[in-house]
Amino acid sequence: MIQASSTIQAPSSKNRPSLMEKRIGAGILAALAIVALSILWLQAHYDPTQWRAQSSQALEEKSSTPPHVADSAAVDGLVPMSSPEQYDAATLSDKIDGKAELYLSAGFKSMLSQRFALAQDSTQWMERFIYDMGSYSNAFAVFSRQRRENARPQDLTPDAYQAANGLFLAQGQYYLEIVGSSQAPELMEKMISLAREFVRQHPAAASQRDERALFPAQDLSAGSIKLSPVNAFGFERLNRIYSAEYQMAGQTATAFLSRRASEAEAAELAKAYTDYLITYGGKRLEAQGQTSSMQVIQILDMIEVIFHQGPYLAGVHEAPNVDLAMKLAQRLQTSLSNNHEDARPQP
Repeated sequence: MIQASSTIQAPSSKNRPSLMEKRIGAGILAALAIVALSILWLQAHYDPTQWRAQSSQALEEKSSTPPHVADSAAVDGLVPMSSPEQYDAATLSDKIDGKAELYLSAGFKSMLSQRFALAQDSTQWMERFIYDMGSYSNAFAVFSRQRRENARPQDLTPDAYQAANGLFLAQGQYYLEIVGSSQAPELMEKMISLAREFVRQHPAAASQRDERALFPAQDLSAGSIKLSPVNAFGFERLNRIYSAEYQMAGQTATAFLSRRASEAEAAELAKAYTDYLITYGGKRLEAQGQTSSMQVIQILDMIEVIFHQGPYLAGVHEAPNVDLAMKLAQRLQTSLSNNHEDARPQP
């Protein structure tokens, strides 16, 4: 019979961890413990109101402000909460997701944002957005297209208003927004002071005469003039179109104007827009008072009038009936003739 050996073999010394390996292992465990404790501390002290995504450019240039928007924000009672953050065309959507296309289509160059708080109450804060749009007309385009309801005009610039907890204005090539954390009177007062300081440090040349001055004043709805940089009325060729809303006899219609490079361009664009409307179901009408350059189109239950005069494309959009459309078109044509030399009929 074979008997099992009663001798138990001791483990080989080759399988035992060395003193050095034990020390290394202990060091790794200590390091992991430190990392875990650090994470727990950060989570306990995390303040989500202080975090905002920044572009890589903003992180690299965090300590410097571009010269063209440099200002000290020297307003008594306000303190910076953050360094300025700069965004370009590639990164703008990181900051204002969903709205970037409007700015980009209007000639956007760059945007600088920064937060400020009341010195006496850090829970009351505001964020200022400075958009460099490259030109005054571009700045007015975004100012007008984003006009808020219940706007109350401010005397900061010819194009400035306050609405709810925000302040909005165009000054030279810049469009400025300041949005507060509340509508507290002391916060709104500092927002106006901050905007006034920006205007002082960024003087603009006297506003050039543009299409806005050519709209008839009678029945014009206050604050309704807008500039569509592209794709006005759903037609991709209609760019740089100024429009204004009119209330006439309890009904609403829109007049529009655009100065083109030449009379020939204005005439060709008027024809192209007319053809576009007809392609989508519009029908030509004859109307009393219609001039040779006018096209009157009924599309669905609305009336469009399109004409050209000198270098101007002009007309009426979405009038409820022919009489109102023609009355407004004739006023617009008369205003062009009376107020702009190159739009007067030639003898």
